[in-house]
Amino acid sequence: MKKFARIFAIAAMIAIICAVSIGFAGCNDKKYDLRVAAPEGTPALAICRLTTDNKTIAGKKMKYDVVNADNISAEMRYQKADIIIMPVNGGANIIRQSAEVNYKLVSVAVNGSLFMIGKKDGGNVINFDDIRGKKIACIGEQGVPGLIFRYLMSKNGLEMITSGEPDENQVFVKYVSGGVMARTELQKKTVDFAVVGEPAATQFKAALSLNAEMDMQLAYKNADPDNGDSFAQAGLFVTTALANDAQFMDALFEALAQSREWVVNNPADVTEYVKANLYDAAFPPASIPRCAIDCARLTESDKAEIIAFLKNVAPKSPTEGAIDWDAAKDKIF
Repeated sequence: MKKFARIFAIAAMIAIICAVSIGFAGCNDKKYDLRVAAPEGTPALAICRLTTDNKTIAGKKMKYDVVNADNISAEMRYQKADIIIMPVNGGANIIRQSAEVNYKLVSVAVNGSLFMIGKKDGGNVINFDDIRGKKIACIGEQGVPGLIFRYLMSKNGLEMITSGEPDENQVFVKYVSGGVMARTELQKKTVDFAVVGEPAATQFKAALSLNAEMDMQLAYKNADPDNGDSFAQAGLFVTTALANDAQFMDALFEALAQSREWVVNNPADVTEYVKANLYDAAFPPASIPRCAIDCARLTESDKAEIIAFLKNVAPKSPTEGAIDWDAAKDKIF
């Protein structure tokens, strides 16, 4: 009996060891070294090919997630991802305000990709006289779209109201949660125009037979020639530790450049690829050049333009008052 009990104990121990080993093997199969998070829409396009072509970067196993745009700030606030694409102003503010959050802005993933769309008699370019006394839906109230919209209205002498009927020196603005709601407002004719990003601008113009648009990038440049050619819409933020890892950063920028090259050169194939490897979204071929994906390494000139952009569109905080963006530069970059 003792011999049988000893054999049974040894067999049980072997079974436990095997089970534990299998468990660890399963964990290792799912394990990743670094996680990348990008919001739905054009920012996700910046990591398009990485999901299949770069499952490892500089020896590090990568995980790529496309998340709801409303949740992207939490990725940084709670340091859930190592690499994050998110609105430049949002990421810069979190870094500036928090001693615990350690990220650096290393690239502009998406340059300006905003358009005001609608119908117009006698032309296809919307100007500021066209929107006087009109109603406009605008996405991203606290993000770059809302900031750019308010900056341009102010620079062109238009007062913004959120209730009542606008007079000839005003525009009524209805902030909406995203492109779907902006489209609904246009369809219901509760607004005359809508400010949306790509690919929504191209999709909505075709679906709703809209013939006119305002290029918000050009309007930003015209508001002040020193602004630069466009504005930084979505930034690529990495943890401070990664930013200091030269080997990894070189490999990351090479992967991003190859991904961008494929997207730009294969616009007709992007939608099929995105649906198969990222999430269920459509990118009409005509929208691809207007998506303005970038992901090049920032130069000192680029950094100066970003600081100037933040000074223009986010000079104050509701809780802090005036923001000293120059003082925050070293922390952000």
